[in-house]
Amino acid sequence: MIRSGFKRPTLERKRTVHTPVPEHLRRGSMTPVAGIPASAIEKFTYVRSKALLVACREIPCQNCGMADGTVVAAHSNQARHGKCKAKKASDQFVASLCMKCHSDLDQGAQMTREQRAGMWDNAHRNTVKTLVKRGLWPLDVEIPDIRSMN
Repeated sequence: MIRSGFKRPTLERKRTVHTPVPEHLRRGSMTPVAGIPASAIEKFTYVRSKALLVACREIPCQNCGMADGTVVAAHSNQARHGKCKAKKASDQFVASLCMKCHSDLDQGAQMTREQRAGMWDNAHRNTVKTLVKRGLWPLDVEIPDIRSMN
């Protein structure tokens, strides 16, 4: 094979100077919000309970009443329950929903955000009542206050 006279151009690398990012602009830093000092903001405590997720599968869908074996624990999509970016809400805030209702809740373009939040709140309230009434709510998980919900 005969080599051509063309050579790859050599790239000249520029020297970069890194300047430190101020504390208040760093990701994940606790910055004061509306005059509240960072030390006054409470960190959200997540609850993870396999027993609670299993218990949610033992009752029918709390939205439509379906008991077809597709009922699972649907976590809240609301930030007040600990939902953020790729992190699920706390396991205390779940609703027993069938596959159809769960997909309508998460991907449903037929409902507005307020309608989806209302649907989930109602199903969550019914889920907590049903699990407590049947004695399926795990003893090591605090029962959320469903009276203060919208």
